[in-house]
Amino acid sequence: MKPWSISTTVRNPERIRDFLGVLKHLEGKPFNTDNQEKYQILLIQNKFYKPLNIPIKFQKYYDNPELEIPFKIASEIFYHQDYEDPAMRGRQSVNPLNKLGFSIAREREGNIIITELGNHYISGEYDIGYIFFKSLLKLQFPNPWSSDFSTKDGFDVQPLISTMHLINNVNKKSDKKGLTQIEFCLFVPTLINNNLIDYYVEMIFKYRKERNKDKFIKDFAKEFYQTNNLIDKQIKNFYEYGDNIMRYFRLTKYFKVATDKFGSDWRIDFEPSRKLEIELILNKFNGQSLKFKNKDEFLNYISDITLPKLPSEDLVNLKAIAHSLVINILKFAKDNNVLLSNHEKNIIESRIDDASKKEVEELISNVRKINLALIERQNKSYLLYNVDKLKSIISDLKNSKILKKYAPEQFEKIIAEALKIINDEIRIQPNYPVDDQGEPIDHASGGKPDIECYYNSYNAICEVTLDSSRNQWMRESQPVMRHLWEFEKSSSNTLNYCLFIAPKIHIDTVFYFWTSIKHGYASPSDNIITQKIVPISSEQFAMILETCLKLIEKGKRFSHNEIGELYNGVISLKDSVNSHTEWYKNIPQIIEEWKRKIVA
Repeated sequence: MKPWSISTTVRNPERIRDFLGVLKHLEGKPFNTDNQEKYQILLIQNKFYKPLNIPIKFQKYYDNPELEIPFKIASEIFYHQDYEDPAMRGRQSVNPLNKLGFSIAREREGNIIITELGNHYISGEYDIGYIFFKSLLKLQFPNPWSSDFSTKDGFDVQPLISTMHLINNVNKKSDKKGLTQIEFCLFVPTLINNNLIDYYVEMIFKYRKERNKDKFIKDFAKEFYQTNNLIDKQIKNFYEYGDNIMRYFRLTKYFKVATDKFGSDWRIDFEPSRKLEIELILNKFNGQSLKFKNKDEFLNYISDITLPKLPSEDLVNLKAIAHSLVINILKFAKDNNVLLSNHEKNIIESRIDDASKKEVEELISNVRKINLALIERQNKSYLLYNVDKLKSIISDLKNSKILKKYAPEQFEKIIAEALKIINDEIRIQPNYPVDDQGEPIDHASGGKPDIECYYNSYNAICEVTLDSSRNQWMRESQPVMRHLWEFEKSSSNTLNYCLFIAPKIHIDTVFYFWTSIKHGYASPSDNIITQKIVPISSEQFAMILETCLKLIEKGKRFSHNEIGELYNGVISLKDSVNSHTEWYKNIPQIIEEWKRKIVA
C-alpha cells in the first residue's frame, strides 16, 4: 500500500508554470527519448532545474544570474550527471504537468499537447483559484492513463472531492472545525478510496481522544502499509505528501488555512465565503473516481476545460451564490463597522433577476474583490498605530532563531503589516496571492516586487528574503534591480526607492546594489540608470520600527516623509565613500543619526 501524492518532483506549485512554459516550446513534437532528454536540458538552460553535479568550468553560469546558459553548455551539464537513464529525468519532470491535466506528454502517445487549461495557466491571464480547482477536480485514481495507483491496490478516489467530504463529515460531528496539520497529513494522503471516508472520520475522533499520539500514528501507519516493520521514511512521507497536498489544495481558494505566525503549523477548513458552492459540489460528487471507456476518452476529458460540469455553472445556482456573497459582505461590513463606497454599493445592489450567466459571473468576481477590499480596510484599521502588534514584529525581527521558522510568504506579510502600521500610505500592496480572507497562500511570484508602496511624495518597492547565504546575491540582486526598473517605468513622475530586507545582507549583494546606485543599472533597453536601493538587515529594520514606536507611544505622528529622509541619507552616502564595503559599513551610523533626529 502507498499514499497518493500530487508531485514529489515539483513540490512548489509556483514552479509548475515554469516547467509548463518550457514544455510549450516542444509542443507538437513526439515525447520520445530524444525530446525527453531535450526537455530536461531546456529546464537546465532556463535555470528552472539545477543538477547536483555542476562542473567547475560551468559554475559561472550559476554565480551570475544574468549570464544565460547556451543550450550546448546545458547539454554538457546534463550529460555530465551520468544518469543511468537520462531520458527518465525528463519523464519525471513532465509527470506532474500530465497528472494535473496541464499537458499530454508521454512516449508513444502522439505529439506533445498543452491543454486549454495549461495554456490559460501559461498566459498569466487567469484566476489561480480557477486554474487549480479545475485541475484538481479532474485528478483521480485510478485513471486509464496511469498505472501508478491502480484498482488492485485499492484506489478509487477523487482526492479533492473525497477530502472535502472528509472535512464536511468531521465538521458535522464536532465543534472543532477542520483538520489539524497532523490529521490532514495522516488521513488525506492515505485516503485512497472514497469508501474510507466514514472510517477515517471515526479514526480522526479516536486520534483526538488518544493520549499517546505517537503510538496511534505508528499503529495507523502499520495498518496502512500492512507491515509490522515500519521505517522512518514511511511516516515521514505522510507529512511530506500532506504538506505538499495542502499547498495545492489551498490554491483552489476553497479552503481556509489558519497558520501560526511563522506559517509552519497549520489547520485547514472550508473557506466560509464559498459555503454554498461547497454544498452544491458535495451534493453532486461523492469522491468516487469516474469511469472511462478507454484512455482516449480520459484524455479528452482532462483536455476539455468545460468538464466536469459544475453546479455553479447553472444560472439558478449562480444567482444563489451571488446572493449569498452579497449577504455575507453586508453582514461583514455591519459587524466590523466598515463603510462601503458608493461604487461598491452600486455593484452589490445590482439587479440580477434578468441577468445573463456571464453578467452574474462578472458580478460574483466583482463582489469577491469588494470582499477582499473590505477585509483590507478592516485590517488597516486594526494595524494603524497598533503598538502591541508593532512590538511583536520588532521582537521577531531581532531574533534570528525565530526568523528561521518563518515561511517566505509569512515573512512578506509581517513586513507589509509593519509598513502599514507606521506609515501614511496611499496604498501598500503585497503581491503574494491571497485566499478569500486576504491571507497569503504563496510568496510573491518572481515577476513582481514583493510589496509595492505608494505615498504622496514618493513611491517604493520592498523586497524581502530569508536567504542570508552567498546565494542571496545570485537569487536577489538582479531581480530586485529589474523589479525597481520596471516599477520606475510605471511611476516615472515621482521618486522611486527600493527597500531590501533580509536577516543578514551578504556583502556580494551589497556590491551589486552599490554598483547600481553609484554607476547605474543596465536596463533591458540598454539605458544606464542610477537606482535608489536601501539594503538593511531585519534587525536594522527593527531599530527603525522601534523609533516609530517611541513616537507613537508619545502620541506623535509619523509619516512617510521621515522614512524618505532615511532612504535619502543611505543613498547620498555614495558621494562620500569609495567602496561598497565602506558604504554598507556606514549605514548603521546613518540609521543612528536619523533616529536621534526623529526622536528629538
